[in-house]
Amino acid sequence: MIDYKALLYDCTPLEVFRRDRKEGALSHAYALFGDDFDAMDWIMREMVKIAVCKEGGCGECAACRALEGGVHPDVKFYQGKLDVAGVEEIVEDSGKYSVEGGRKIYIISELDKTLPAAQNKLLKTVEEPPDGVMFIMGIIKPSAVTETLKSRCKKLYYTGVDQRRLEEALSAEYGESDNVARAAAYAGGNISRAVKFAADGEFAMEADNIISLLGSMAKSGGVAREEIRLKQDKDHVLRYLDVTEIVLDMIEKYKRGLTRGSGGISLIAKGFNHAALAQCEYLVNDCRKRMESNCAPSAVLDTLLFGILEVKYKCR
Repeated sequence: MIDYKALLYDCTPLEVFRRDRKEGALSHAYALFGDDFDAMDWIMREMVKIAVCKEGGCGECAACRALEGGVHPDVKFYQGKLDVAGVEEIVEDSGKYSVEGGRKIYIISELDKTLPAAQNKLLKTVEEPPDGVMFIMGIIKPSAVTETLKSRCKKLYYTGVDQRRLEEALSAEYGESDNVARAAAYAGGNISRAVKFAADGEFAMEADNIISLLGSMAKSGGVAREEIRLKQDKDHVLRYLDVTEIVLDMIEKYKRGLTRGSGGISLIAKGFNHAALAQCEYLVNDCRKRMESNCAPSAVLDTLLFGILEVKYKCR
C-alpha cells in the first residue's frame, strides 16, 4: 500500500492551506485542481483535518478520529455526479447550526462531474455562505466548471509528485525493477497512474513498444504488424489505450518543458506538434467510448492505429 502521507504531506496545496489556517485567513471556499483523483481525495481529507482539528490535524483527537471514521457530524463528502436535488440538500443543510459548534465543511470531490444546472444552484451559497461554512472542491476538468463558480474559490494546484520520490515509494512497495522505474518516469507525478502500471509486469515492455511504434509508424504495414503482435481482447486493448495515453501525455509534457523526455520520448516528440497530440488524445478517448459501447476490440484497435497514422501523415 503506497504511503500517501509520505508523498503528499508537504505538497504545495497543503502548505498553502496550513499557512492560511495559521494566519487566520482560511477562505470560505477552495478549489483544488489536478489530474490524480486519489491523491486529490487524500489532500482534501487532510485539509478537512487541518480545518477542524484544534491542533491543525493531530490525527489523535476526537475530531480527527471521527473524520477518519467518516462520522464527523459537521463534515459531509459528496463524490460523483451531483444533480440539482443533491445541491439543494447541501444548500438547506448549510443553513443549519453546526452540531459541534465549529465549522461545517462540504467536500465535493468531483465538481467537474456536477451538472451545470446544479453548479448554478450552488453558486450563491458558495459566493455568500452562512457563517462558519466552508466548501472544498476537487476539479480535474476545469472546462466542465463554470468560470463564475471557479472565481468564487481560492485556487490550489496539485501538480504531482517528484519522480524520484515516486520511484522510491513504488520500489518500497513492488521492489526495484525496470518496470517500476518506467512507471515512475511515465506517470508524470500521478500516483494513481504510477501504482497502476507498477503493478503491471508488462508495462515497461508495452510502453517501449508504443514509443517505438509512434516513432517508426509511417505506413499501413506498421499498423498490421502491431495488430498481429497484440492480444485483441477487451482487457488488453483497454490497457493498450491506457499506456498510449500515458506516452502521449509524456510527449506533451516534454514539449512544454515539464519533463526531461525519458525512455525515448524526446526523440519521438519531434514528430508531433501540439495539435497532433490533441488529435491523438481525442482518438484515445473516442476509442474508450467505443469499448464502453461494446465495439469489437479489434475494430477499436484498428481505429486507434490508423487514426494515429493519419495524424502523423498530416503532421509531416
